Amino acid sequence: MKGLVATQWGRLNPTQQRFVRFGVVGATGVVVNFTFMAVGLWLFSGLEQSLREAVASALGIAVSIVTNFLLNDMWTWGDRPKGARKRDWALRFTAYSVGAGIGAAAQFGAFVLLRSLFDLNIYVAQGVGILVGTAINFVINNRVVFKDNQR
Repeated sequence: MKGLVATQWGRLNPTQQRFVRFGVVGATGVVVNFTFMAVGLWLFSGLEQSLREAVASALGIAVSIVTNFLLNDMWTWGDRPKGARKRDWALRFTAYSVGAGIGAAAQFGAFVLLRSLFDLNIYVAQGVGILVGTAINFVINNRVVFKDNQR
């Protein structure tokens, strides 16, 4: 099995390999996102339902942004030179947060739209939103945040 995975991995070009890593990190982010959304639903149980769901969704998004940045910085784009100074890390996190904010806005917009117009299950709506945000985030991260400074 290990040989099969290695063979298939070797057939992917570097961008495809990076996207797979990004997907693995994203999958962990989904777990974090859903976990903290569930925690938020419990923490904010005194709020009106739609506000409670919106706040819980936002909490899941925010926590997953931080954990995904750390994993992407170390693993997905760990091979690219980024600068080791604290200032370099802070600038990367800021750029990542802005890009993630754009993706999060798209994710949250999809969530609200799907919940309000179609009354989709809260986790299905969050999942669809995550897919929308993922596509946007990969492009922003690959071309801006973790761009290859060697080119």
